[in-house]
Amino acid sequence: MVVVGFSNGTFGLYQMPDFVCLHMLSISREKITTAIFNQHGNWLSFGCAKLGQLLVWEWRSESYILKQQGHYFDVNCLAYSPDSQLLATGADDNKVKVWTVQSGFCFVTFSEHSNAITALHFLANNHCLLSASLDGTVRAWDLFRYRNFRTFTSPNSRQFVSLAVDQSGEVVCAGTLDSFEIFVWSMKTGRLLDILSGHEGPVHGLMFSPTNAVLASSSWDKTVRLWDVFEGKGAVETFNHMHDVLTVVYRPDGRQLASSTLDGQIHFWDPIDGILMYTIEGRRDIAGGRLMTDRRSAATSSSGKCFTTLCYSADGSYILAGGCSKFICMYDIADQVLLRRFQITHNLSLDGVLDVLNSKNMTEAGPIDLIDDDDSDVEEGVDQQTREKLGHDLPGSMLNRGRPIVRTKCLRIAPTGRNFAASTTEGVLVYSIDESFIFDPTDLDIDVTPEAINAALDEDQPSRALILSLRLNEDDLIKKCIFSVNVVDIAKLIQSIPHRYLQRLVEALAELLESCPHLEFVLRWCQELCKIHGNYIQQNSRNLLPALKSLQMAITRTHQDLADMCSSNEYLLRYLCSTSTKKGTS
Repeated sequence: MVVVGFSNGTFGLYQMPDFVCLHMLSISREKITTAIFNQHGNWLSFGCAKLGQLLVWEWRSESYILKQQGHYFDVNCLAYSPDSQLLATGADDNKVKVWTVQSGFCFVTFSEHSNAITALHFLANNHCLLSASLDGTVRAWDLFRYRNFRTFTSPNSRQFVSLAVDQSGEVVCAGTLDSFEIFVWSMKTGRLLDILSGHEGPVHGLMFSPTNAVLASSSWDKTVRLWDVFEGKGAVETFNHMHDVLTVVYRPDGRQLASSTLDGQIHFWDPIDGILMYTIEGRRDIAGGRLMTDRRSAATSSSGKCFTTLCYSADGSYILAGGCSKFICMYDIADQVLLRRFQITHNLSLDGVLDVLNSKNMTEAGPIDLIDDDDSDVEEGVDQQTREKLGHDLPGSMLNRGRPIVRTKCLRIAPTGRNFAASTTEGVLVYSIDESFIFDPTDLDIDVTPEAINAALDEDQPSRALILSLRLNEDDLIKKCIFSVNVVDIAKLIQSIPHRYLQRLVEALAELLESCPHLEFVLRWCQELCKIHGNYIQQNSRNLLPALKSLQMAITRTHQDLADMCSSNEYLLRYLCSTSTKKGTS
Protein backbone atom coordinates (compact mmCIF):
# COMPACT_ATOMS: atom_id res chain seq x y z
CA MET A 1 0.00 0.00 0.00
CA VAL A 2 1.26 3.47 -0.90
CA VAL A 3 0.00 7.01 -0.25
CA VAL A 4 0.42 9.85 -2.75
CA GLY A 5 -0.02 13.52 -1.85
CA PHE A 6 -0.85 16.09 -4.50
CA SER A 7 -0.21 19.82 -4.84
CA ASN A 8 -3.94 20.65 -4.68
CA GLY A 9 -4.27 19.31 -1.13
CA THR A 10 -5.67 15.87 -2.00
CA PHE A 11 -4.14 12.49 -1.39
CA GLY A 12 -4.72 9.03 -2.76
CA LEU A 13 -4.28 5.64 -1.10
CA TYR A 14 -3.30 2.91 -3.57
CA GLN A 15 -3.09 -0.85 -3.31
CA MET A 16 0.14 -2.25 -4.73
CA PRO A 17 1.27 -3.77 -7.05
CA ASP A 18 -1.83 -3.10 -9.21
CA PHE A 19 -1.98 0.56 -8.12
CA VAL A 20 -5.70 0.33 -7.37
CA CYS A 21 -7.08 3.50 -5.75
CA LEU A 22 -8.67 2.67 -2.39
CA HIS A 23 -9.36 6.22 -1.16
CA MET A 24 -9.14 9.73 -2.54
CA LEU A 25 -9.68 12.63 -0.13
CA SER A 26 -9.13 16.40 -0.08
CA ILE A 27 -7.79 17.65 3.25
CA SER A 28 -6.34 21.07 2.45
CA ARG A 29 -6.23 23.96 0.00
CA GLU A 30 -2.43 23.80 -0.18
CA LYS A 31 -0.09 21.04 -1.23
CA ILE A 32 0.69 18.19 1.15
CA THR A 33 4.39 18.28 2.06
CA THR A 34 4.71 15.03 4.02
CA ALA A 35 2.79 11.80 4.58
CA ILE A 36 3.69 8.74 6.64
CA PHE A 37 2.07 5.54 7.95
CA ASN A 38 2.30 4.51 11.59
CA GLN A 39 3.98 1.22 12.46
CA HIS A 40 0.69 -0.73 12.33
CA GLY A 41 -0.33 0.72 8.97
CA ASN A 42 -3.80 1.85 10.07
CA TRP A 43 -3.09 5.54 10.66
CA LEU A 44 -1.84 8.12 8.18
CA SER A 45 -0.14 11.36 9.22
CA PHE A 46 -0.17 14.33 6.86
CA GLY A 47 1.64 17.62 7.08
CA CYS A 48 1.03 20.87 5.22
CA ALA A 49 3.93 23.24 5.82
CA LYS A 50 2.30 26.34 4.37
CA LEU A 51 -0.82 26.10 6.54
CA GLY A 52 0.99 24.60 9.53
CA GLN A 53 -1.40 21.63 9.60
CA LEU A 54 -0.94 18.21 11.15
CA LEU A 55 -3.62 15.59 10.43
CA VAL A 56 -3.85 11.95 11.55
CA TRP A 57 -6.37 9.90 9.54
CA GLU A 58 -7.62 6.35 10.12
CA TRP A 59 -8.14 5.05 6.61
CA ARG A 60 -10.32 2.02 7.45
CA SER A 61 -13.01 4.01 9.25
CA GLU A 62 -12.27 7.11 7.16
CA SER A 63 -12.18 9.36 10.23
CA TYR A 64 -9.76 11.84 11.74
CA ILE A 65 -7.85 10.85 14.87
CA LEU A 66 -6.12 14.20 15.35
CA LYS A 67 -6.32 17.67 13.82
CA GLN A 68 -3.82 20.38 14.67
CA GLN A 69 -3.08 23.64 12.90
CA GLY A 70 -0.57 26.31 13.80
CA HIS A 71 -0.57 29.98 12.89
CA TYR A 72 -0.60 30.87 9.22
CA PHE A 73 1.67 33.92 9.64
CA ASP A 74 4.38 35.07 12.08
CA VAL A 75 3.71 34.75 15.82
CA ASN A 76 4.04 38.21 17.40
CA CYS A 77 3.42 37.58 21.08
CA LEU A 78 2.92 34.86 23.67
CA ALA A 79 2.05 34.50 27.35
CA TYR A 80 2.25 31.76 29.99
CA SER A 81 -0.64 31.02 32.33
CA PRO A 82 0.12 31.54 36.06
CA ASP A 83 0.37 27.75 36.58
CA SER A 84 2.70 27.36 33.55
CA GLN A 85 0.41 24.70 32.08
CA LEU A 86 -0.88 26.78 29.16
CA LEU A 87 0.78 28.93 26.52
CA ALA A 88 -1.18 31.52 24.53
CA THR A 89 0.08 32.81 21.16
CA GLY A 90 -1.05 35.65 18.92
CA ALA A 91 -0.03 36.13 15.30
CA ASP A 92 -0.43 38.14 12.12
CA ASP A 93 -3.23 35.78 11.01
CA ASN A 94 -5.58 37.61 13.47
CA LYS A 95 -5.93 34.52 15.68
CA VAL A 96 -5.24 33.73 19.33
CA LYS A 97 -4.41 30.12 20.12
CA VAL A 98 -4.06 28.45 23.52
CA TRP A 99 -1.76 25.44 23.80
CA THR A 100 -1.10 22.82 26.46
CA VAL A 101 2.61 23.07 27.21
CA GLN A 102 3.08 19.43 28.16
CA SER A 103 1.49 17.92 25.04
CA GLY A 104 2.08 20.78 22.60
CA PHE A 105 -1.54 20.58 21.39
CA CYS A 106 -3.79 23.57 20.70
CA PHE A 107 -7.21 23.13 22.33
CA VAL A 108 -8.90 26.45 21.48
CA THR A 109 -8.57 29.14 18.80
CA PHE A 110 -10.13 32.60 19.00
CA SER A 111 -10.61 34.35 15.66
CA GLU A 112 -12.76 37.41 16.46
CA HIS A 113 -9.94 39.92 15.89
CA SER A 114 -9.80 41.46 12.42
CA ASN A 115 -6.12 42.45 12.43
CA ALA A 116 -2.78 41.23 13.79
CA ILE A 117 -2.47 40.33 17.49
CA THR A 118 0.23 42.39 19.21
CA ALA A 119 0.06 41.56 22.95
CA LEU A 120 -1.34 38.91 25.33
CA HIS A 121 -1.79 38.72 29.08
CA PHE A 122 -3.20 36.05 31.44
CA LEU A 123 -5.05 37.18 34.55
CA ALA A 124 -3.95 35.80 37.91
CA ASN A 125 -7.07 33.61 38.26
CA ASN A 126 -5.89 31.53 35.27
CA HIS A 127 -9.37 31.65 33.71
CA CYS A 128 -9.14 34.80 31.61
CA LEU A 129 -6.90 35.85 28.73
CA LEU A 130 -6.56 39.38 27.32
CA SER A 131 -5.40 40.19 23.79
CA ALA A 132 -4.57 43.50 22.08
CA SER A 133 -4.72 43.96 18.33
CA LEU A 134 -4.10 46.43 15.54
CA ASP A 135 -7.85 46.34 14.83
CA GLY A 136 -8.35 48.84 17.68
CA THR A 137 -9.76 46.45 20.29
CA VAL A 138 -8.61 44.71 23.44
CA ARG A 139 -10.62 41.54 24.03
CA ALA A 140 -11.10 39.41 27.15
CA TRP A 141 -11.54 35.66 26.63
CA ASP A 142 -13.25 33.22 29.00
CA LEU A 143 -11.21 30.00 29.09
CA PHE A 144 -14.10 28.08 30.68
CA ARG A 145 -16.71 28.78 28.02
CA TYR A 146 -14.25 29.69 25.24
CA ARG A 147 -15.93 32.97 24.36
CA ASN A 148 -15.19 36.69 24.13
CA PHE A 149 -16.99 38.15 27.15
CA ARG A 150 -15.68 41.74 27.03
CA THR A 151 -14.30 44.09 24.39
CA PHE A 152 -12.43 47.31 25.18
CA THR A 153 -12.37 50.07 22.56
CA SER A 154 -11.26 53.69 22.26
CA PRO A 155 -13.42 56.67 21.23
CA ASN A 156 -11.48 56.90 17.96
CA SER A 157 -10.00 53.97 16.10
CA ARG A 158 -6.50 53.23 17.37
CA GLN A 159 -3.90 50.50 16.83
CA PHE A 160 -2.90 48.83 20.12
CA VAL A 161 0.63 47.38 20.35
CA SER A 162 1.15 46.85 24.10
CA LEU A 163 -0.92 45.60 27.02
CA ALA A 164 -0.73 45.56 30.83
CA VAL A 165 -3.03 44.57 33.70
CA ASP A 166 -2.57 45.53 37.37
CA GLN A 167 -2.08 42.88 40.03
CA SER A 168 -5.71 42.96 41.16
CA GLY A 169 -6.97 42.44 37.61
CA GLU A 170 -9.22 45.52 37.90
CA VAL A 171 -7.45 47.88 35.48
CA VAL A 172 -6.49 47.19 31.85
CA CYS A 173 -4.05 49.45 29.98
CA ALA A 174 -3.05 49.44 26.30
CA GLY A 175 -0.49 51.52 24.40
CA THR A 176 -1.04 52.73 20.86
CA LEU A 177 1.03 52.83 17.70
CA ASP A 178 -0.52 55.86 16.04
CA SER A 179 -1.76 58.34 18.69
CA PHE A 180 1.07 57.70 21.22
CA GLU A 181 -1.46 57.45 24.07
CA ILE A 182 -2.20 54.91 26.81
CA PHE A 183 -5.84 53.94 27.33
CA VAL A 184 -7.08 52.79 30.75
CA TRP A 185 -10.26 50.70 31.20
CA SER A 186 -12.12 49.06 34.05
CA MET A 187 -12.07 45.28 33.78
CA LYS A 188 -15.46 44.87 35.50
CA THR A 189 -17.46 47.41 33.54
CA GLY A 190 -15.41 47.79 30.35
CA ARG A 191 -15.68 51.58 30.72
CA LEU A 192 -12.83 53.85 29.60
CA LEU A 193 -11.40 55.43 32.76
CA ASP A 194 -8.55 57.59 31.52
CA ILE A 195 -6.28 58.43 28.59
CA LEU A 196 -2.62 59.01 29.50
CA SER A 197 -0.85 61.44 27.16
CA GLY A 198 2.75 62.58 27.09
CA HIS A 199 4.68 60.22 24.85
CA GLU A 200 5.75 61.50 21.44
CA GLY A 201 6.22 58.11 19.78
CA PRO A 202 4.61 54.66 19.61
CA VAL A 203 4.17 53.08 23.07
CA HIS A 204 5.64 49.61 22.50
CA GLY A 205 6.23 48.63 26.14
CA LEU A 206 3.81 48.54 29.10
CA MET A 207 4.06 46.83 32.47
CA PHE A 208 2.63 47.34 35.96
CA SER A 209 4.92 47.13 38.95
CA PRO A 210 4.45 43.79 40.77
CA THR A 211 4.34 45.56 44.16
CA ASN A 212 2.32 48.75 43.57
CA ALA A 213 0.04 50.49 41.09
CA VAL A 214 2.80 52.24 39.13
CA LEU A 215 2.67 51.70 35.37
CA ALA A 216 5.90 51.79 33.32
CA SER A 217 5.77 52.64 29.62
CA SER A 218 8.45 52.80 26.95
CA SER A 219 8.30 54.67 23.68
CA TRP A 220 10.25 55.51 20.55
CA ASP A 221 10.53 59.07 21.90
CA LYS A 222 13.64 57.90 23.86
CA THR A 223 11.89 57.85 27.26
CA VAL A 224 10.57 55.46 29.87
CA ARG A 225 7.76 56.98 31.93
CA LEU A 226 6.23 55.91 35.24
CA TRP A 227 2.52 56.67 35.73
CA ASP A 228 0.36 56.71 38.86
CA VAL A 229 -2.77 55.30 37.23
CA PHE A 230 -5.05 55.30 40.27
CA GLU A 231 -4.22 58.82 41.48
CA GLY A 232 -4.49 60.24 37.96
CA LYS A 233 -1.40 62.41 38.38
CA GLY A 234 0.05 61.61 34.96
CA ALA A 235 3.73 60.79 34.55
CA VAL A 236 5.44 60.85 37.96
CA GLU A 237 8.95 59.98 36.67
CA THR A 238 10.71 60.09 33.33
CA PHE A 239 13.90 58.18 32.44
CA ASN A 240 15.62 59.68 29.40
CA HIS A 241 17.70 57.60 26.98
CA MET A 242 20.01 58.45 24.12
CA HIS A 243 18.14 56.26 21.62
CA ASP A 244 14.62 54.96 20.97
CA VAL A 245 13.35 52.68 23.74
CA LEU A 246 11.95 49.41 22.36
CA THR A 247 10.62 47.62 25.47
CA VAL A 248 10.51 47.83 29.26
CA VAL A 249 10.06 45.18 32.00
CA TYR A 250 9.93 45.12 35.80
CA ARG A 251 11.91 42.72 37.96
CA PRO A 252 9.53 40.38 39.84
CA ASP A 253 10.21 42.16 43.16
CA GLY A 254 9.49 45.58 41.62
CA ARG A 255 12.85 47.05 42.70
CA GLN A 256 14.42 47.22 39.25
CA LEU A 257 13.39 48.25 35.77
CA ALA A 258 15.06 47.12 32.53
CA SER A 259 14.76 48.84 29.16
CA SER A 260 16.35 48.11 25.78
CA THR A 261 17.27 50.76 23.23
CA LEU A 262 17.87 50.92 19.51
CA ASP A 263 21.67 50.99 19.94
CA GLY A 264 21.68 47.44 21.38
CA GLN A 265 22.04 48.40 25.05
CA ILE A 266 20.06 47.22 28.09
CA HIS A 267 19.63 49.81 30.86
CA PHE A 268 18.76 48.86 34.44
CA TRP A 269 17.03 51.54 36.53
CA ASP A 270 16.09 51.91 40.18
CA PRO A 271 12.40 52.94 39.91
CA ILE A 272 12.30 54.18 43.51
CA ASP A 273 15.34 56.48 43.47
CA GLY A 274 15.19 57.10 39.72
CA ILE A 275 18.87 56.36 39.06
CA LEU A 276 20.64 54.27 36.44
CA MET A 277 22.12 51.15 38.07
CA TYR A 278 23.82 49.23 35.21
CA THR A 279 24.16 49.19 31.46
CA ILE A 280 24.85 46.12 29.33
CA GLU A 281 26.36 46.67 25.90
CA GLY A 282 24.75 43.81 23.96
CA ARG A 283 25.30 44.83 20.35
CA ARG A 284 28.29 42.53 19.86
CA ASP A 285 26.62 39.70 21.78
CA ILE A 286 23.60 39.76 19.51
CA ALA A 287 25.70 40.25 16.35
CA GLY A 288 25.95 37.33 13.97
CA GLY A 289 24.34 36.40 10.72
CA ARG A 290 24.64 38.37 7.51
CA LEU A 291 21.74 39.59 5.43
CA MET A 292 21.81 39.34 1.65
CA THR A 293 21.89 43.13 1.42
CA ASP A 294 24.79 43.59 3.89
CA ARG A 295 27.99 44.91 2.36
CA ARG A 296 30.08 43.92 5.37
CA SER A 297 30.66 40.53 6.98
CA ALA A 298 28.81 39.41 10.10
CA ALA A 299 31.98 39.73 12.20
CA THR A 300 32.42 43.44 11.43
CA SER A 301 28.80 44.51 11.09
CA SER A 302 26.46 45.07 14.02
CA SER A 303 24.20 47.71 12.48
CA GLY A 304 20.52 47.13 13.10
CA LYS A 305 21.22 44.65 15.90
CA CYS A 306 19.11 45.42 18.96
CA PHE A 307 16.95 43.77 21.60
CA THR A 308 13.20 44.15 21.06
CA THR A 309 12.03 41.86 23.89
CA LEU A 310 13.23 41.31 27.46
CA CYS A 311 12.15 38.93 30.23
CA TYR A 312 13.35 38.57 33.83
CA SER A 313 13.80 35.20 35.49
CA ALA A 314 11.49 34.31 38.40
CA ASP A 315 14.16 35.20 40.99
CA GLY A 316 15.37 38.26 39.07
CA SER A 317 18.98 37.06 38.91
CA TYR A 318 19.22 36.90 35.12
CA ILE A 319 17.47 38.34 32.11
CA LEU A 320 16.72 36.99 28.62
CA ALA A 321 17.00 39.28 25.63
CA GLY A 322 16.11 38.70 21.98
CA GLY A 323 15.51 40.76 18.89
CA CYS A 324 16.88 41.35 15.40
CA SER A 325 19.28 38.41 15.43
CA LYS A 326 19.49 34.65 15.29
CA PHE A 327 20.56 34.60 18.96
CA ILE A 328 18.77 34.81 22.30
CA CYS A 329 21.12 36.13 24.99
CA MET A 330 21.05 35.30 28.71
CA TYR A 331 22.75 37.81 31.03
CA ASP A 332 23.70 37.72 34.69
CA ILE A 333 22.42 41.03 36.04
CA ALA A 334 24.64 41.42 39.10
CA ASP A 335 27.88 40.98 37.11
CA GLN A 336 26.53 42.23 33.73
CA VAL A 337 28.07 39.29 31.88
CA LEU A 338 26.79 37.08 29.09
CA LEU A 339 25.99 33.61 30.42
CA ARG A 340 24.83 31.90 27.25
CA ARG A 341 23.59 32.45 23.71
CA PHE A 342 20.84 30.30 22.20
CA GLN A 343 20.76 30.08 18.41
CA ILE A 344 17.12 29.89 17.46
CA THR A 345 17.56 28.26 14.03
CA HIS A 346 19.98 26.78 11.51
CA ASN A 347 17.46 27.08 8.67
CA LEU A 348 19.44 28.38 5.70
CA SER A 349 16.29 29.45 3.85
CA LEU A 350 15.97 32.36 6.32
CA ASP A 351 17.97 35.53 5.78
CA GLY A 352 20.52 36.33 8.50
CA VAL A 353 21.48 32.77 9.45
CA LEU A 354 24.74 32.46 7.50
CA ASP A 355 27.76 34.35 8.80
CA VAL A 356 29.63 34.17 5.47
CA LEU A 357 27.99 34.69 2.10
CA ASN A 358 29.33 33.64 -1.27
CA SER A 359 30.97 36.72 -2.83
CA LYS A 360 29.94 35.53 -6.29
CA ASN A 361 26.34 36.35 -5.38
CA MET A 362 27.18 40.01 -4.68
CA THR A 363 27.27 42.32 -7.73
CA GLU A 364 27.56 46.05 -8.23
CA ALA A 365 23.79 46.22 -8.54
CA GLY A 366 23.28 44.32 -5.29
CA PRO A 367 22.62 40.66 -4.37
CA ILE A 368 22.03 38.54 -7.44
CA ASP A 369 19.03 36.84 -5.79
CA LEU A 370 17.21 40.16 -5.64
CA ILE A 371 17.88 41.20 -9.23
CA ASP A 372 15.06 40.72 -11.70
CA ASP A 373 16.78 39.18 -14.73
CA ASP A 374 13.57 38.64 -16.70
CA ASP A 375 13.97 40.05 -20.23
CA SER A 376 10.34 41.03 -20.55
CA ASP A 377 8.19 43.19 -18.31
CA VAL A 378 5.04 41.59 -19.67
CA GLU A 379 3.96 38.21 -18.38
CA GLU A 380 0.67 36.62 -19.40
CA GLY A 381 -0.69 40.00 -20.48
CA VAL A 382 -0.06 41.70 -17.11
CA ASP A 383 2.57 44.37 -16.66
CA GLN A 384 4.93 42.89 -14.08
CA GLN A 385 6.31 46.18 -12.78
CA THR A 386 2.81 47.57 -12.24
CA ARG A 387 1.79 44.37 -10.43
CA GLU A 388 4.78 44.60 -8.08
CA LYS A 389 4.02 48.26 -7.37
CA LEU A 390 0.44 47.39 -6.50
CA GLY A 391 1.72 44.64 -4.24
CA HIS A 392 3.91 47.11 -2.34
CA ASP A 393 0.95 49.42 -1.83
CA LEU A 394 -0.87 46.74 0.17
CA PRO A 395 -0.32 46.79 3.98
CA GLY A 396 2.22 44.22 5.11
CA SER A 397 3.08 43.12 1.57
CA MET A 398 6.56 42.06 0.49
CA LEU A 399 8.23 40.73 -2.63
CA ASN A 400 7.70 37.03 -3.14
CA ARG A 401 11.35 36.45 -3.88
CA GLY A 402 12.43 38.08 -0.59
CA ARG A 403 13.44 35.75 2.22
CA PRO A 404 12.11 36.12 5.79
CA ILE A 405 14.66 37.62 8.18
CA VAL A 406 15.41 35.60 11.31
CA ARG A 407 14.42 37.39 14.52
CA THR A 408 12.85 36.93 17.96
CA LYS A 409 9.65 38.90 18.54
CA CYS A 410 8.69 37.88 22.09
CA LEU A 411 10.25 36.06 25.06
CA ARG A 412 8.48 34.74 28.14
CA ILE A 413 9.79 32.68 31.07
CA ALA A 414 7.31 30.30 32.71
CA PRO A 415 6.29 31.22 36.29
CA THR A 416 7.80 27.93 37.46
CA GLY A 417 11.15 28.97 35.96
CA ARG A 418 11.69 25.56 34.37
CA ASN A 419 11.23 26.64 30.75
CA PHE A 420 10.88 29.66 28.52
CA ALA A 421 9.22 30.26 25.17
CA ALA A 422 10.28 32.42 22.22
CA SER A 423 8.20 33.53 19.25
CA THR A 424 10.55 33.63 16.28
CA THR A 425 10.51 33.66 12.51
CA GLU A 426 10.89 29.86 12.72
CA GLY A 427 7.83 29.52 14.98
CA VAL A 428 7.32 29.19 18.73
CA LEU A 429 10.31 27.57 20.45
CA VAL A 430 10.09 26.18 24.00
CA TYR A 431 13.34 25.65 25.92
CA SER A 432 13.18 23.51 29.05
CA ILE A 433 15.59 22.24 31.70
CA ASP A 434 13.41 19.12 32.11
CA GLU A 435 14.48 16.19 29.99
CA SER A 436 12.25 13.35 31.11
CA PHE A 437 11.67 12.64 34.80
CA ILE A 438 10.89 15.53 37.11
CA PHE A 439 11.48 15.01 40.84
CA ASP A 440 8.84 17.39 42.19
CA PRO A 441 7.81 16.26 45.67
CA THR A 442 4.91 17.84 47.56
CA ASP A 443 4.52 18.06 51.35
CA LEU A 444 7.90 16.39 51.73
CA ASP A 445 9.22 15.73 55.23
CA ILE A 446 11.65 13.35 56.90
CA ASP A 447 9.10 10.50 57.06
CA VAL A 448 8.31 10.49 53.33
CA THR A 449 10.87 8.07 51.92
CA PRO A 450 10.83 5.02 49.61
CA GLU A 451 11.55 2.86 52.66
CA ALA A 452 8.45 4.19 54.41
CA ILE A 453 6.34 3.42 51.33
CA ASN A 454 7.64 -0.15 51.10
CA ALA A 455 7.07 -0.61 54.83
CA ALA A 456 3.44 0.51 54.49
CA LEU A 457 2.94 -2.00 51.66
CA ASP A 458 4.44 -4.78 53.77
CA GLU A 459 2.06 -3.87 56.61
CA ASP A 460 -0.91 -4.07 54.22
CA GLN A 461 -1.63 -0.33 54.34
CA PRO A 462 -2.14 0.47 50.64
CA SER A 463 -3.93 3.77 51.31
CA ARG A 464 -1.06 5.18 53.38
CA ALA A 465 1.49 3.85 50.89
CA LEU A 466 -0.25 5.48 47.91
CA ILE A 467 -0.54 8.88 49.64
CA LEU A 468 3.14 8.73 50.60
CA SER A 469 4.11 7.87 47.02
CA LEU A 470 2.02 10.76 45.68
CA ARG A 471 3.74 13.11 48.14
CA LEU A 472 7.15 11.82 47.06
CA ASN A 473 6.00 12.05 43.43
CA GLU A 474 8.17 9.22 42.18
CA ASP A 475 6.60 7.50 39.19
CA ASP A 476 7.68 3.90 39.84
CA LEU A 477 6.51 3.94 43.45
CA ILE A 478 3.12 5.41 42.53
CA LYS A 479 2.50 2.63 40.00
CA LYS A 480 3.70 -0.02 42.48
CA CYS A 481 1.20 1.22 45.05
CA ILE A 482 -1.65 1.27 42.50
CA PHE A 483 -1.06 -2.38 41.56
CA SER A 484 -0.89 -3.43 45.21
CA VAL A 485 -4.58 -2.57 45.72
CA ASN A 486 -7.27 -5.25 45.40
CA VAL A 487 -10.06 -4.54 42.93
CA VAL A 488 -12.72 -4.56 45.64
CA ASP A 489 -10.81 -1.96 47.68
CA ILE A 490 -10.30 0.59 44.89
CA ALA A 491 -13.36 2.71 45.74
CA LYS A 492 -12.55 2.77 49.46
CA LEU A 493 -8.96 3.78 48.81
CA ILE A 494 -9.84 6.58 46.35
CA GLN A 495 -12.14 8.12 48.98
CA SER A 496 -9.12 8.59 51.28
CA ILE A 497 -7.00 10.49 48.71
CA PRO A 498 -6.85 14.28 49.35
CA HIS A 499 -7.89 16.54 46.49
CA ARG A 500 -4.44 18.10 46.11
CA TYR A 501 -3.01 14.75 44.92
CA LEU A 502 -5.68 14.01 42.31
CA GLN A 503 -3.81 15.61 39.41
CA ARG A 504 -0.73 13.45 39.98
CA LEU A 505 -2.90 10.33 40.28
CA VAL A 506 -4.70 11.11 37.01
CA GLU A 507 -1.34 11.58 35.27
CA ALA A 508 -0.14 8.21 36.57
CA LEU A 509 -3.31 6.47 35.36
CA ALA A 510 -2.91 8.04 31.91
CA GLU A 511 0.65 6.71 31.68
CA LEU A 512 -0.47 3.24 32.79
CA LEU A 513 -3.16 3.11 30.10
CA GLU A 514 -0.46 3.66 27.49
CA SER A 515 1.88 0.91 28.67
CA CYS A 516 0.10 -1.43 31.07
CA PRO A 517 -1.54 -4.68 29.91
CA HIS A 518 -4.01 -4.67 32.86
CA LEU A 519 -6.57 -2.60 31.01
CA GLU A 520 -9.69 -3.46 33.03
CA PHE A 521 -7.91 -2.82 36.32
CA VAL A 522 -6.75 0.65 35.31
CA LEU A 523 -10.14 1.56 33.80
CA ARG A 524 -11.77 0.56 37.10
CA TRP A 525 -9.49 3.06 38.83
CA CYS A 526 -10.54 5.76 36.36
CA GLN A 527 -14.22 4.93 36.78
CA GLU A 528 -14.15 5.05 40.58
CA LEU A 529 -12.07 8.23 40.54
CA CYS A 530 -14.66 10.00 38.40
CA LYS A 531 -17.55 8.73 40.54
CA ILE A 532 -16.10 9.73 43.90
CA HIS A 533 -14.32 12.96 43.02
CA GLY A 534 -16.48 13.99 40.07
CA ASN A 535 -17.81 17.19 41.68
CA TYR A 536 -14.34 18.39 42.63
CA ILE A 537 -12.98 17.58 39.16
CA GLN A 538 -15.81 19.54 37.54
CA GLN A 539 -15.32 22.57 39.78
CA ASN A 540 -11.53 22.56 39.25
CA SER A 541 -11.45 21.33 35.66
CA ARG A 542 -9.38 24.35 34.64
CA ASN A 543 -6.47 23.37 36.92
CA LEU A 544 -6.80 19.66 36.12
CA LEU A 545 -7.24 20.21 32.37
CA PRO A 546 -3.75 19.03 31.21
CA ALA A 547 -3.98 15.79 33.23
CA LEU A 548 -7.57 15.14 32.13
CA LYS A 549 -6.63 15.74 28.49
CA SER A 550 -3.84 13.16 28.76
CA LEU A 551 -6.22 10.64 30.32
CA GLN A 552 -8.86 11.27 27.66
CA MET A 553 -6.33 10.78 24.86
CA ALA A 554 -5.06 7.55 26.43
CA ILE A 555 -8.60 6.17 26.76
CA THR A 556 -9.46 7.21 23.21
CA ARG A 557 -6.37 5.51 21.78
CA THR A 558 -7.06 2.34 23.76
CA HIS A 559 -10.68 2.30 22.61
CA GLN A 560 -9.61 2.76 19.00
CA ASP A 561 -7.07 -0.06 19.22
CA LEU A 562 -9.68 -2.41 20.68
CA ALA A 563 -12.21 -1.39 18.03
CA ASP A 564 -9.69 -2.10 15.27
CA MET A 565 -8.82 -5.48 16.79
CA CYS A 566 -12.47 -6.51 17.12
CA SER A 567 -13.29 -5.28 13.63
CA SER A 568 -10.51 -7.30 12.04
CA ASN A 569 -11.47 -10.42 14.04
CA GLU A 570 -15.25 -10.05 13.85
CA TYR A 571 -15.99 -13.42 12.26
CA LEU A 572 -13.57 -15.28 14.53
CA LEU A 573 -15.32 -13.82 17.57
CA ARG A 574 -18.71 -14.83 16.18
CA TYR A 575 -17.47 -18.34 15.64
CA LEU A 576 -16.07 -18.62 19.16
CA CYS A 577 -19.30 -17.28 20.67
CA SER A 578 -21.42 -19.69 18.66
CA THR A 579 -19.16 -22.62 19.62
CA SER A 580 -19.46 -21.86 23.32
CA THR A 581 -23.28 -21.61 22.98
CA LYS A 582 -23.51 -25.02 21.30
CA LYS A 583 -21.39 -26.65 24.00
CA GLY A 584 -23.64 -25.16 26.68
CA THR A 585 -26.83 -26.53 25.12
CA SER A 586 -25.39 -29.99 24.58
